[in-house]
Amino acid sequence: MSLLELTLETVEANLALDEALLVEADEGRAGAVLRFWDFPRFAVVLGASRRLAGDVRVDACQEDGVPIVRRSSGGGTVVIGPGALNVTVILPNSAAPGLSAVDIAHRYVLDRIAGALRAFDRAVVVEGSGDLTVSGRKFGGSAQRRLRNWFLVHCTILHAFPLERIGRYLTVPSRQPAYRAGRRHEDFLMNLGLPRTILHSSICSAWSPSSSLSPATDVPHDLLEALLSERFANRSWIERL
Repeated sequence: MSLLELTLETVEANLALDEALLVEADEGRAGAVLRFWDFPRFAVVLGASRRLAGDVRVDACQEDGVPIVRRSSGGGTVVIGPGALNVTVILPNSAAPGLSAVDIAHRYVLDRIAGALRAFDRAVVVEGSGDLTVSGRKFGGSAQRRLRNWFLVHCTILHAFPLERIGRYLTVPSRQPAYRAGRRHEDFLMNLGLPRTILHSSICSAWSPSSSLSPATDVPHDLLEALLSERFANRSWIERL
């Protein structure tokens, strides 16, 4: 597995890069990747099939100059920005038994991350359809994108995030896991409270205990630009639902 630590200038480009890395792997031109990126400004990221009007307080986003974009993976709509670490894991279905099944692949990735974080006296468990939680409060959300033989799992981990921004930019979701029990954003979400450096090192250790991850150097720039034009920076694609 290669390690890629790269944050591009726009949130659209960062989402397109994840998709480009997955396509490259599925077409046999690249391998497994663990990527970290941090976006320095707030942005709202719609899940692939989420509805803009139903999920987002558009007026507040426009007032604050917060971009609204869409990713190619499923899952719910999230707010990213300072104090949120974005993690992407790209793996082949052959990496472990059963990974051709969506639920098993998702759990495989999240269980590794949760297990690594439990080493720091945090009782992290996986709940719902892919949430990282402590004592029933969510600090990490995830989503999956699959191609023919490879898949990726996105995970956003809140560690020092201004949680009031989430209620400002997002409505309360209509679909909720049972364990949320109807709680408002501010009562349901939390920061994990571990430094970013600790999060990084522990998640790396979940994939390579010997710290032998090789740095990734190849970025598929042409594919990235094509994906930006066709989808991730295309307002008709972003606002299609």
